[in-house]
Amino acid sequence: MGDISVITSEIFVAYAQCPRKAFLLLFSEDKGKPHDYPLILEERRDQNRTRYLEKFSQSHPDAKQYAAKDFKKHEFLLNATLKSAQLEAYCAALTKVNSNDPKNRRNSYEPTIVASTYSVTPEQKTELLFVGLVLERIQKQLPAVGRIVTMDEKVHQVKLEKGYKGVKAYLKTLEAWCSTQPNEAPALILNKHCPSCQFRDICREQAEKEDNLSLLDRMTPKAIQQYNKRGIFTVQQLSYLFRPRRKRKKRKSPEPVKHSLELQALAIREKKIYIQEMPELVRQPVELFLDIEGIPDQRFHYLMGLLICEGESCTQYSFWADTSEDEETIWKQLLAKINEYPGVPIYHYGSYEAKAIGELTKRYTTDAEKVEECLINVNSYIYGKIYFPTFSNRLKEIGSLIGALSASAISSGLQSLVWRYKWEEAKSSVQKEDLLTYNDRDCNSLKVLVDKVSEILSQNHASPGIDFADQKQRLSTETGEKIHYHLELILKSSHADYDRNKIAFRKDSNDAPDRKRGGQKGHKGFVRKAPSRVNKIIEVPSVKSCKKCGQDLHQDKQKPIKVTVIDLRFTKSGCKKIIYLNKSFKSYCESCKIYTVPDIFSKGSGSYIFGHGFRSWAVYQRISLRLSYRQIAQNSVEMFSEPIGLNSINNFLRYFSDEYSDSEKMLLEKALSSPFIHVDETPINIQGINQYVWTFTDGEHVIFKLTSTRESSIVHEILCEYSGILISDFYGGYDSVSCKQQKCWVHLLRDINDDLWKNPFDIEYENFVLKIKELILPIFEAIDRYGLKKRHLNKFNREIDRFYKSNITSKIYHSELVNKYQKRLERYQESLFTFLKYDSIPWHNNTAERALRHIAIQKKISGSFFESGATSYLTLLGIMQTCRFQEKSFLKFLVSGEKNVDAFKSPKVKKRTEVAKSMPK
Repeated sequence: MGDISVITSEIFVAYAQCPRKAFLLLFSEDKGKPHDYPLILEERRDQNRTRYLEKFSQSHPDAKQYAAKDFKKHEFLLNATLKSAQLEAYCAALTKVNSNDPKNRRNSYEPTIVASTYSVTPEQKTELLFVGLVLERIQKQLPAVGRIVTMDEKVHQVKLEKGYKGVKAYLKTLEAWCSTQPNEAPALILNKHCPSCQFRDICREQAEKEDNLSLLDRMTPKAIQQYNKRGIFTVQQLSYLFRPRRKRKKRKSPEPVKHSLELQALAIREKKIYIQEMPELVRQPVELFLDIEGIPDQRFHYLMGLLICEGESCTQYSFWADTSEDEETIWKQLLAKINEYPGVPIYHYGSYEAKAIGELTKRYTTDAEKVEECLINVNSYIYGKIYFPTFSNRLKEIGSLIGALSASAISSGLQSLVWRYKWEEAKSSVQKEDLLTYNDRDCNSLKVLVDKVSEILSQNHASPGIDFADQKQRLSTETGEKIHYHLELILKSSHADYDRNKIAFRKDSNDAPDRKRGGQKGHKGFVRKAPSRVNKIIEVPSVKSCKKCGQDLHQDKQKPIKVTVIDLRFTKSGCKKIIYLNKSFKSYCESCKIYTVPDIFSKGSGSYIFGHGFRSWAVYQRISLRLSYRQIAQNSVEMFSEPIGLNSINNFLRYFSDEYSDSEKMLLEKALSSPFIHVDETPINIQGINQYVWTFTDGEHVIFKLTSTRESSIVHEILCEYSGILISDFYGGYDSVSCKQQKCWVHLLRDINDDLWKNPFDIEYENFVLKIKELILPIFEAIDRYGLKKRHLNKFNREIDRFYKSNITSKIYHSELVNKYQKRLERYQESLFTFLKYDSIPWHNNTAERALRHIAIQKKISGSFFESGATSYLTLLGIMQTCRFQEKSFLKFLVSGEKNVDAFKSPKVKKRTEVAKSMPK
């Protein structure tokens, strides 16, 4: 363990990139092997700093070299090495500024650092923030602004105030390290900064030895933490988590492609290529393969390689730019060559080439629309679809696997930047040749990869090195197929329903074609017997006048019409089936030459129709009791001896939905006139596609709306003119609604409590939760005692302000959990405590969840819904839940024919406790 205890800018920036790197810089005796790239950047930075200070001294003759004793005596200080206890930071210049705050008239300095790039990087901003922190220790005030001078001599002003909060935690950890000198380094996690790190070989060797999860390119620290909680610490362990995804019904809109870390790990363990999804790749006789090299921070593209393949013949073209002035020339040369092959596919790997072509098109106002149309990103055929046994999908790693590149020929993009910088200094042909070879190899690797993908797709997965991700490969000969067929038939014969559905063991080529799968189309018909007894015969008057011409009609006694109506009559003690026989005669119009019947006969279906009471009973069974169509039809036969078609029940729902559309509008108007409204949403499966049901309720009126996505446009549409308080959970879609809001404390406390159970030894988080409990417990006790009255709750506003000042806005935490809830509480500070400012405003969203609970249970029963009936179902469900919230009978409301739930008078629905008391003992 070393004795180094000084925290420099290099160590601070290293901690922001990788805590382990900062630890090794502080305490390790082995400082690793520096990469050429950061060494070159340091040289360029020294050159840029020298130029800047020379010009600064010329324009500011009064600038002085920094000395601690002369601090605050001069307007400008140069070459400042700032020291304070264990901290040490360097900045090129310090500029004195006057404070605009009347309470604080102290003068302070603002720092300027010099960069080695043409654009400002996050690392440079972190370095500037560290300089600001050290400067605060000296001048007792944080600088609000800093400056970064880039290679093009531009001075970029950076606002620092918002950045300090994020980096103070870094400094606190580093200072703790220096005071205690811990024996154990932070966990090893490989990241994007590793290629340029001096410890890259040490960490890589250890990661491979441990089979570390971070070897996988797309593995994030957050994902590692989640896997570690499940006991997964290695890539091999991760591979056993892969489960083939369940095949679902074909969706109308395709799901976005996702990369599976588990499948990637399985491919590495099995050393196989796995196919998750079959990409469509159509090859052409002539194909182009493009690779562009550039310097990203300069947005300068200096080498464009193009491989043209015509059949078996391939020709390589390289377009080289000595300076940025030559970029336009090579760009036009590349376009001219590509335009010799119109409509030919241009393969590239990744997004760099497409972005480069877009930039160059705008920069030099050239027409490259046809070129952009021909671009094909080969990575789109691989990402989430084909999994090679590699730790990443980088072209060079896959190229090495498939034999396109030898291990000695693999060079990184970082190394290509080193070669370019060295060439610019010495103009040596060696570096130029290395870059041209590097570019040629990338183009050839791309072609080999495209050939490999075509080979994979054309082999029908018969290769032992290729397998489906969703099923194990099953190889068989022609004889083996026959054996498998008959063995599977024998296994099927063991099923319980074998005698009813016998199978044929003989398979003949002359057999009739197999019966198509699927149920019989249409609905089962019923031959209903004539009723043995009719309760009542109703003589319906015939139509007197023609609806078209208005003339008197002639009643044709020879054309009688009859319709049997099956209905239910409800009483206090139950219900009774009754049958009406409606009788009348057709009426004839001499002028129009048509027959007319009374309306009651035109609404029927055949000779039988169901009355309002019967339809109300069926809708009640479906909506309130959550029975399926088949169960309702079965109940109809068992209770009333009346068969009923499944489609008839669906028609009942649609009929009542249309009849009560005005009722839904009344409910919405009532809810919007309330001082508060609850909103929540839940997914619902409609024929294999997830859609969303939204509920709006004020506790007495409930409305449901269906949308195809979770976008909150329906909430904005309904609440566009609402002036009350919106009560919701923490879904971000509600945040932009313009009215006042109250966030649900139940959701927040449930999350906090669950995380406390999962992390019982996070002491910082435990103390943070304790502070929250001490804040809210007295509030809820007051609510329990006095109710939601603002005169009793206003007194807690001071406590809330004190809590935020001491625990949220100005405090820095190390725990990831605490930081998560700190941000959440800070973001929703206003909307968490709205209920303190108004009377009778709920502090939770349980009412909306209660309204949606019926759908949650129905989803478990039904699984999915049909799109045609979902809207009708939700309209009636809203009315049913409104009756439930108002303790009224939904069935009696439907039977009554009333449209306004509020105006409907009904005996209150007995609760379970009341029913239990009324039962005989």
